[in-house]
Amino acid sequence: MGKYFVWFLAITVLALFVFKEIGSAEDQARQFWWSNISYQYDIEREFVTLTPEFETNNLPFDLELYGFIDFTGDHGHDETHLKNHCGSFDLFKPLNTFGIAEDNVVLHMFDVAMEYNIDSFTDDRCYFGFRWRGARTFGGMSKFLNRIHATFDITVYLARTDGRQGHNWWMISPYLKIPFSIGRVNCFSSTWCDIDVDNPLNEYRHDSVSGQSMLGVNIWEQLYAFCEVKYEDFQVPFDDAFGIGFGLMWQWYFEKPESLTR
Repeated sequence: MGKYFVWFLAITVLALFVFKEIGSAEDQARQFWWSNISYQYDIEREFVTLTPEFETNNLPFDLELYGFIDFTGDHGHDETHLKNHCGSFDLFKPLNTFGIAEDNVVLHMFDVAMEYNIDSFTDDRCYFGFRWRGARTFGGMSKFLNRIHATFDITVYLARTDGRQGHNWWMISPYLKIPFSIGRVNCFSSTWCDIDVDNPLNEYRHDSVSGQSMLGVNIWEQLYAFCEVKYEDFQVPFDDAFGIGFGLMWQWYFEKPESLTR
């Protein structure tokens, strides 16, 4: 399994002793810092992935930041040398925090979005667009999502900095996460999808779809075992996009006390 699995175990053990205030990051009205690190093996494409991931809405100017990086080996031959990487850093700011119409219920549902992409296969680039937040809508959907502590967002990107968008490119990215329990065991499911219309980076398909769906089960403290089904249309080789991964994930969460948020 290699030295990277040792790193994963070392970080999770360190997190157990250092981070005490563990909770749930699904309550979007609270200020939080959330992160995890996962290590998995893709049984279909025969390589390992080490992924740090984080999110916080506790930044100045009402900014929210999300980021992840997948460190991977080449497909095949049980590759454990993590020489490739791909990931993104996403910055969001609610529309109603720009000093105009702060009480507008429509603006409250949307964020301005910017995504910075990095990977081994092409030049870095930024996307610009907006995000719709399901838990910030009014009516039954918002009540339902908040009652089950679920997250449902849709981000639409309309411009990019690498000059390849032409007149037709755009991308839509829905995301859904649902925590649930089986008896006394905490579980979660999460799904995301990137639908690229007129994708200039994929030489095999005019339009491309990438996505992952994960099912996680808590096995000890904040350690989860998970299974993930993937279709990664953004990775080289593009004709080897489907994968099934099994792995371990350690996650931790900090919430700012209410006395400090007022």
